[in-house]
Amino acid sequence: MTRLSTALATARSTRARRRDERELQRALATAPTQESAHEIAALAARF
Repeated sequence: MTRLSTALATARSTRARRRDERELQRALATAPTQESAHEIAALAARF
């Protein structure tokens, strides 16, 4: 049962990272200017 729990936790963590990455990519793609995209990327790098 512990292996199952670990596998599920790992899958949830991976899914969350991918979701965050997609959100960042979407924000960069819709940034009104290149400077705004750079600022978004800089803020994302902090976390």
